[in-house]
Amino acid sequence: MKHKWSLVALLMVVLLVLASCAPAPTPQVIEKVVKETVVVEKPVEKTVVVEKTVEVPVEAKPEPITVWARYDLSDTKDQAAVSLKQLITSFEATTGIKVNYEQVAWDQIALKLALIAQSGGEMPDITELGSQAVPQLVSAGALMDITELVKDTPWVSQLSDADAQACIYQGKRYCVTADVRGGAWYYNVADFPNGWPTTPQDWLKEGERLAKEGKYISTFFAGRHYAAVELTWGPWIRSNGGHVFDAEGKPAWATPETVEVVNWARELLSKGYIPETCFTGDFTAGETPWVDGKAASVRGGSWSFLFIPGLKDKINAGETKLGLAPAFKEGKHYVFLVGETWAVPKNAKNPKGALAWLNFFMNPPVLAQYASNMYGIPTIDEAFRASAFDSDFYRETAKNLAENGVFMEQSPYYTESLDALAIALQELMLDPKLDPATHLQQAQDEVIKRYFK
Repeated sequence: MKHKWSLVALLMVVLLVLASCAPAPTPQVIEKVVKETVVVEKPVEKTVVVEKTVEVPVEAKPEPITVWARYDLSDTKDQAAVSLKQLITSFEATTGIKVNYEQVAWDQIALKLALIAQSGGEMPDITELGSQAVPQLVSAGALMDITELVKDTPWVSQLSDADAQACIYQGKRYCVTADVRGGAWYYNVADFPNGWPTTPQDWLKEGERLAKEGKYISTFFAGRHYAAVELTWGPWIRSNGGHVFDAEGKPAWATPETVEVVNWARELLSKGYIPETCFTGDFTAGETPWVDGKAASVRGGSWSFLFIPGLKDKINAGETKLGLAPAFKEGKHYVFLVGETWAVPKNAKNPKGALAWLNFFMNPPVLAQYASNMYGIPTIDEAFRASAFDSDFYRETAKNLAENGVFMEQSPYYTESLDALAIALQELMLDPKLDPATHLQQAQDEVIKRYFK
């Protein structure tokens, strides 16, 4: 994917627009004129040097900010990491605020924030955060209510409804959604002459046909990790009329609706229509059968161009297409939806610096580059109208997420509960002697007893 517009336009527009969009800290003076030479390194594109002289209002002695995110900024092969590194460089040059960056694994950010909230350690000033972690971190006292902090920003009123679902909890804003991403089912057109199956019954029918050809109907990750419920089991259970959590956030998965989904998945596995590695392997193992040509489809996500070799080329060639998730009793083709957000932790040392970071990132030219490099859909329409998103892939992805994307139900013990459910589901898939209703009830009771007293 080429972003020819973004290299020059981004830096020029950002540096000029940001000064007028950023809120004015008190006291604030025009400390200096910043003359910067920014070297932008883009994979698959040549290095471009842009020199621009701009006046940037900064505090006399701006304090540094500490930023947490998942990316290894030294990895020049990761376009998401390269993009974030570029934007940090531009942010520092534009605002005069030094960024102290710390890489934290994606599935460890929420845990680390909760632990620091309990121990009283030093928090970052702003952190990348998946929206599903918001309720549990609010419960842990780890997130700052930023409703007042951002209320006068020029972009907050432009945010999509998806941002509100992701970041507003119990009437208060705890984060800002940069983009939304979600699950996706990708299928090889040639393997489905009858069309992509969209019901559980059609999956069994097509699975039988493909098994005779030596292929699995699909492959995906559904192992011992909370993401297995988010990406695979949760949308299926929801589509069948079931729930993972009730209105209070307590586990509510031990129902006939969940049992029906388990029995269907068990039939797929027992008949050899899906590989056992879906349940025994890691994320990569859940994708490998498709990469190796042994599976006719793969459940990935809107982000999968970053992780599944060959997918982008096959999509661009028209050999692979985006399909609907199987619709159960509710008739809904649900897929997991998540907001990729920026949050300010409670007791952050420099909330003004964090606000400057948000103002920088939510400018449409910056947001467009950031979201497109992560293969997400930006939460501001002006950013989505950028040429980077002018492709069938983005149009179809945005349509699928808008029509079928659902956020996971909220819980103050979200990760702990989903981990327990994922383990129970894996055990049910690998041991056909276990009774689904009994095993699901046991897992549910254990979580409620341990966390919901």
